[in-house]
Amino acid sequence: MQQVRSVCNFLEGFVDYNKGWKGTEENKIGLMNCIFAWSYAWGIGGSLEQAGKDRFDSIIRDQFKSAQIPGSFTSFDYWYDMKKTQTFKPWTEKVPTFVYDKDLSYFDLMVPTQDSTKYAYSLDHLTAIEKPIFFTGASGIGKTAIIANQMADKKRKRIDCTN
Repeated sequence: MQQVRSVCNFLEGFVDYNKGWKGTEENKIGLMNCIFAWSYAWGIGGSLEQAGKDRFDSIIRDQFKSAQIPGSFTSFDYWYDMKKTQTFKPWTEKVPTFVYDKDLSYFDLMVPTQDSTKYAYSLDHLTAIEKPIFFTGASGIGKTAIIANQMADKKRKRIDCTN
């Protein structure tokens, strides 16, 4: 039941005019096919280990043929760009450039990777609509660091906005 709720939470975050949910009814049907496929993948399969994601990818592609997820990688290796191109794009395009901050301690540095970008995106996506998110995985993969970094970024941005 929790995984179904997660799919719905991801969908809710997408169905927003400011995030690109606009256009004709036909356009919205196409958008729904794509965002539902992405939400289904992450809501149900986001907590799987890589081998499970590889197997689940074939189910996603079989069930969501109309979404036309690119075939180069698994469906977990793409995000859906609703605002600009309305296409699936590889996470590698979304990984921010690392900028060294000499004022931060070594333990506070966060070097962005494809995986940290995926999980930070999911965290931002769900917390923006005040929905819970559960991070799971092996020890040492950066779950706590991603959450702490995102919280620190939000705090900095909130502080910057009041100046």
